[in-house]
Amino acid sequence: MFKRIALCALLLLPVLSRAELLVGIGYMNGVVGPNLEWAWQRNTAYVLPGAHMGNQGLEDDFRWVAGLRHRIDRGTTVTSGFFTGAMVGDLGGEKHYERLGVGGELGHQWVGNFLRLTVSGGIALLEEIKEEDLDMEPQLTIGVTLSLRR
Repeated sequence: MFKRIALCALLLLPVLSRAELLVGIGYMNGVVGPNLEWAWQRNTAYVLPGAHMGNQGLEDDFRWVAGLRHRIDRGTTVTSGFFTGAMVGDLGGEKHYERLGVGGELGHQWVGNFLRLTVSGGIALLEEIKEEDLDMEPQLTIGVTLSLRR
């Protein structure tokens, strides 16, 4: 799986090179880690690799979330305002299993000269895991990112 992700990243390099890179920290439904975000005029793409935040703190399991966001109020990514987006990743995992999901989000971003804060909420559809006796089900999502800007 890692080889496929690396290949996709290499294929996307020409597109990503035209975007502003924002680096920070993020939280999305229990996944905590570094947030990498590429911002174009009205759209952004992000990836949040990290660890799952459990009751005893950060666990050593690798988790991830990725998504796309679009400004809905005719604003740009360098101004404050509302956005909508789509996301995919480990949105319902526990310590002993990974549970992938896909969903949508609605949020707001506050942009300053050097910082950008986003807060979002949404809903995702989680995959079925027969070994854990879990059916396909909806999951509410909450996300927060804080990124540095150039």
